[in-house]
Amino acid sequence: MMRKSTLVAALGLSALILGPLAPVVPDLGSTPAFAKNGNGGGNGGGNGGGNGGGNKGGQKGGNGAGAGKSGKSTGAANASASAKKSDLPDTTTPPPNAHGKLASELKGLNAVHASATALENASPNSQVGRIATYRDAALETISAADALDAASETLGAATDTLAAKEAELQALDEAYAGRTAAEIDAEIAALDPSAADYQQQVDALTEERLGAESYETERAALEAEVADASDAVTEAETGLTDAETALTEAETLEEEALMSASNGRVLSEPALDYLRGELGL
Repeated sequence: MMRKSTLVAALGLSALILGPLAPVVPDLGSTPAFAKNGNGGGNGGGNGGGNGGGNKGGQKGGNGAGAGKSGKSTGAANASASAKKSDLPDTTTPPPNAHGKLASELKGLNAVHASATALENASPNSQVGRIATYRDAALETISAADALDAASETLGAATDTLAAKEAELQALDEAYAGRTAAEIDAEIAALDPSAADYQQQVDALTEERLGAESYETERAALEAEVADASDAVTEAETGLTDAETALTEAETLEEEALMSASNGRVLSEPALDYLRGELGL
């Protein structure tokens, strides 16, 4: 009897010990799902141990719903944040003087922002006045460059005209193979008036002479046009030379005016472009 009661007692104790462990085993497999939802660590461990297997289904359902609500809330929050960002001004393109680099390089040339009235009325020796002098010199350079372009076009047109007139004269000479009017006149003068066919010879030579006279008249006109075209080329060449000289002088004055306005400093290309843009150059 003693052994039987002892055995029964031992079995009962084992059942008490082993009983609570059975529900725990399946719970281990559900741990990753809770981890994905973000609530597995807190709810899975706490409720699984305290409420046993009966509450596990409810916790899982509750956590799933919670995760869904959390996802909706997060999406709404992100949408709101995106809407706020879209309302902000676009600052991806910095202004020309971003971070003050150009302003720092320009130094006194920042006075370029003075009004048109201030530029016109400024003392020549003031910073604004030196900037105005540079602007005027730059405008003169632009005008001189335009004049040079025009002079180059004029020379090109004059050269083309001369070439055309020379070609026209050459074509006229090649098309006429007769004698000169003077040669024909000399032959007429040498005819014998007493000859029976005298009048016939005179008429034939007179007709030939008309052709020669027409050729010589047209040729004289073309020669005059060639001479005029040649003079025009010479004049255009002189004009081009003068325009080149004027541009060189204007560029020198502009460079001197810029150095005066910048107090002797050589500007970088971006800084110079910005300065000229502000002056409308």
